[in-house]
Amino acid sequence: MRIAIMGAGGVGGCLGGLLAKAGNDVSLIVRGEHLEAIKANGLKLVRPDGEFVVEVEATNDPAQIGPVDLVLFTVKTFHNRHVITTLKPLMGQETSVIPLQNGVESHEQLGAVLGPANILPGAYWASSHIIAPGVISEDVQARISFGEVENTESLRALDIRKVFRDAGIETELSPDPLQVLWEKFIVHSALAGLTSAAQTRAKELFQYPDARKMFSDAMGEALAVGLAKGVELSDDLVQNNLEYLDGLPDFQTAMHADFEAGQETELDALSGAVISLGKQIGVATPVHSFLYSVLLPHKDGAPEAG
Repeated sequence: MRIAIMGAGGVGGCLGGLLAKAGNDVSLIVRGEHLEAIKANGLKLVRPDGEFVVEVEATNDPAQIGPVDLVLFTVKTFHNRHVITTLKPLMGQETSVIPLQNGVESHEQLGAVLGPANILPGAYWASSHIIAPGVISEDVQARISFGEVENTESLRALDIRKVFRDAGIETELSPDPLQVLWEKFIVHSALAGLTSAAQTRAKELFQYPDARKMFSDAMGEALAVGLAKGVELSDDLVQNNLEYLDGLPDFQTAMHADFEAGQETELDALSGAVISLGKQIGVATPVHSFLYSVLLPHKDGAPEAG
């Protein structure tokens, strides 16, 4: 399959490396030192069970690639409004686009420009990051869930799932991908906002009962927004997420790491989206509003980080 990865950082680069190793025709769209290193030395993927290097096409211009079968859209959400229109040269008559981003609005943003029928909403769980230009570490094995908005198991979706699975990527074809997106969004928006505001990782933060309650309340707000929008979500989602997180080893959300590094963040796509969507349908979101107000002064990064 001919595949383009828009934004081949930690997530996109990891998936691109695995897909290329499995024999797919993969092109990476990336910038800066990472691009130059991949062009010179290939893409290196370091995994718990070993490491490998693949030679892949890499460019900063989608027009140099042309139409593909599949686009994986893995840029940070704050790039969306500038980047989505640049995907047009990648689009053929049967090109599918899977957004694998934080938040719940990307599939609509992509559909508005590229056509909703081309978009297969998806979610991604893993831990992978750039450790040096051209080198990506996958610490936790990738898992993907995606599907058709129309609740159908299409032939194109089955073909894509097979390509992912043949590359060793755990993949679920969801009959309700928007439900999956919201399930991830509810816990991630609350966790990213609270840990960033407290400047504390979840494991330590959850030792404090007041912090656990604020986290639960924040998840409850996002859950209420999702339910009001008609998404099918379980009432026990908040408690299940608490129990799940208690069983995980220590970790840091990407947004918390971005705040610490003084970099631009995805606050608008997380707590910001809970607030704006809540306002649209009349659901109060006081915890997310508080978190957003606390984090807003540094949302776009520190001036010296440029």
